[in-house]
Amino acid sequence: MLVLELRALLLGLLLATVGAALLALWLDRRRVRRRAAETFADAALYAVLEPAPFGWMVLESAERYVYANEYARRLLDLPASSGPIPAVEWGFYLDDDRADIRLGRAPEGRYRVLRLPSGKVARWWLMSGQRWDYLFLLDVTAQYEAEEARTHLFAGLSHELRTPVGTILTHLEILRLPDIPEETKRQSLRLLHAETRRLARMVNLMLELGRLETSPEIELRPVDLLDLAERAISSLAAQAGERRIRFSLEADSPLPTVWGDADRLMQVFLNLLDNVIKHCRPGDSATVILRRADGGVLCVVRDTGPGIPAEHLPHLTRRFYRAAKQEVEGSGLGLALVEEILRRHGSRLEISSRTEGETGTCVQFILPTVPPRL
Repeated sequence: MLVLELRALLLGLLLATVGAALLALWLDRRRVRRRAAETFADAALYAVLEPAPFGWMVLESAERYVYANEYARRLLDLPASSGPIPAVEWGFYLDDDRADIRLGRAPEGRYRVLRLPSGKVARWWLMSGQRWDYLFLLDVTAQYEAEEARTHLFAGLSHELRTPVGTILTHLEILRLPDIPEETKRQSLRLLHAETRRLARMVNLMLELGRLETSPEIELRPVDLLDLAERAISSLAAQAGERRIRFSLEADSPLPTVWGDADRLMQVFLNLLDNVIKHCRPGDSATVILRRADGGVLCVVRDTGPGIPAEHLPHLTRRFYRAAKQEVEGSGLGLALVEEILRRHGSRLEISSRTEGETGTCVQFILPTVPPRL
């Protein structure tokens, strides 16, 4: 009897061991299948989100990300779709936000706007999941810069408007005085006219800049640059003649067709030639030069005027910046408008000047003969 009971006990233990092994094998296979299913689901999700128009990252820990789609990699300058989180400022902010979420200080996620090392501005929202944390990103550089530009524009405009408005009010009060001398009246009227013109020009240029900065990209079409330059010179010939300033035009033949907005490019030439008329001396001359260049047409406006001191050159395209004396009519917005128009054409303004020897100023830019990729 004892032998039979011992055999039964051993058989029971053997069956229990086999059962436990089979159960462990089944559970292991189930975990493998679940993990494979999760991996497959993750891979499918990553494939869908790879070309998404927003950034998306899966964070494994404070030091590592499991996945970053193309948008996130481009915005954050990440070298790969997974890897360590860089030891840069945004990585430290990310660590702080994850800590806040983990400690319950931000149960609905953490929202942040920050400037990246590349100079871009990003907006992100970080949320916590069961396994990983998820980071959603948007590049808001354009919106941020547009808002910043509007703020600076209106701040500068409010400052610049004080002088002409104050002058106008002062001389209006003078004209109301009884028995003022005729000479005083004539001087007040002359100043009123000059300041009103300055005010109107400033407002018009400010509106042009505002329209450019808030409008979508300009539509580029083939432009006959030679015809455009001839029309710009012709429209200002009378004013130049009154100041005894000579205009001339030099151009390669044939000249390639450029891509641009003809009306905006006309504004560029008119502003540059108008500056020549304002700042050059009687007897000076200016030449518009159009030359073939690699991938475009080189446009030059060169004058024999008194030149611009070197310390002013880096600031000429700054809004409301004026290198000339106050008695020279101007708003300080003309070159800022020119620079913005050229930027929209994939070009940039270059200015050089001499105030000694053969004085003069040279302004140049290149317009593309094929549509630029902006």
